[in-house]
Amino acid sequence: MSRTPGPHHQARLSALSTLVAALIAFGGAASGCSAPSPGPTPGPTPSSSDPGIQVWIHQQRGDEQRRRASVRVENDSPQALEISGIRLIDDRLSGVVVVEGGRVAAGESFDFPLTLPASTCDGGAPERRWELDLADGADRTGILTDALGFLDGLNDRDCLEKALAGSLRVSWGDAVLPASGLGILPLEITPTGTGGDARVVAVQSTPLLQFGSRLTRFAVPDGSALVEVPIEPQRCDPHVVQEDKRGTVFALDVEVDGRSGVVDVPVSDEERGRILSWVAERCDFGG
Repeated sequence: MSRTPGPHHQARLSALSTLVAALIAFGGAASGCSAPSPGPTPGPTPSSSDPGIQVWIHQQRGDEQRRRASVRVENDSPQALEISGIRLIDDRLSGVVVVEGGRVAAGESFDFPLTLPASTCDGGAPERRWELDLADGADRTGILTDALGFLDGLNDRDCLEKALAGSLRVSWGDAVLPASGLGILPLEITPTGTGGDARVVAVQSTPLLQFGSRLTRFAVPDGSALVEVPIEPQRCDPHVVQEDKRGTVFALDVEVDGRSGVVDVPVSDEERGRILSWVAERCDFGG
């Protein structure tokens, strides 16, 4: 025997029918819409907008005189980088720096060593970038970043040295190294007659040598051609000699055509060996 639904039950059925009709209509509309077609595969992303790859150049203090530096590649991407080669283009340098590549695993970084060419001093428009040639052909490029700002300093010193050399030739002679008392390191200053107005103002001490007890600056008389610079050990820690990198590289305060600055003038390799041995003997830890 059938039973006629009550008014409350009829209302529930009507609401359910409305909901089903709405779902069917939505499903039909959805099935009638085609999915968007995939766009073209993007090409290699420059690292300036690629957070997975970072590249910068830096230099250790002990590498300054040898003009060595490193380009660091940091790989935060999920895949290893197989780098065929690296190129650095910088308007402060006289040529493109080409660096041999290698593998940088995912989540790791690697320092690739390089030797810096001579600086340019023409003040051209800045152009500074790096390029990675990857083995799979998906190359990367980005703006060259100098982590410590050393390239600006290097360029300033190189260009000041170039300007100084046009007026003066500055070099160290053979040192007089006595068993006691101050040694003498001759500073030879020879005009070249081809440049502008230049002079050596003073010599700064090094981590290894000073000019008498607590004297860290030696003034150079204007117009001098030969200056006998007094030297003595500044420290007598054995590791200072054993780990020496700049103990015989003297920074000279100079003026060239009204411009003041500092240039580095190292002693010869032979004199460096003599001075290091002398310091060791004077400090009583020589062999």
